[in-house]
Amino acid sequence: MSTTYVRAATAVLGAVAIALAAASGSASATVSTGTDTVLGPDGFGPLKVGMSLSDAIATGKVGDPVGGHDLCRGYKWAYSSGPVLIISKKYGVYSIPGTAPGARTPEGIGVGATPEQVKLAYPNAREGKQNGTDILTVTTPGNPANRYLFGVRDGKVSGFALQAVNARDCAAG
Repeated sequence: MSTTYVRAATAVLGAVAIALAAASGSASATVSTGTDTVLGPDGFGPLKVGMSLSDAIATGKVGDPVGGHDLCRGYKWAYSSGPVLIISKKYGVYSIPGTAPGARTPEGIGVGATPEQVKLAYPNAREGKQNGTDILTVTTPGNPANRYLFGVRDGKVSGFALQAVNARDCAAG
């Protein structure tokens, strides 16, 4: 299997994770005031972007692999049944989905927010598309190594994720 094919397949895995969140997410907003639901600029709970696969597994929050290839795989996780964590064998946690019940960014953005609310919280948000899904992308405040991707459907955020800006072996190069 060529490296280009493997990278393209992994890029699809990452795009599918955000698209699945967008497709399956609820359009109703939930309110949470606890920090246990914050997908922050570094990660969610004990899981941090860049954390090694072995350290991520040691948290007890990472389950079985569910796709990908030897370089970069999807893994089930303890906070929700879908979309999955994406972890590079070499570079560690690449993407954490905002699929835990009530998950929000520190700025209060989560499923059910409008694109206008995302842009108010993140004035530098960029609009785009991934696999036909409208996406707003923003570098995380206080951590330029990571970014949020917000999938938008029917005028609402329907899924979101925290990802490393440098995808390395988890996206097409």
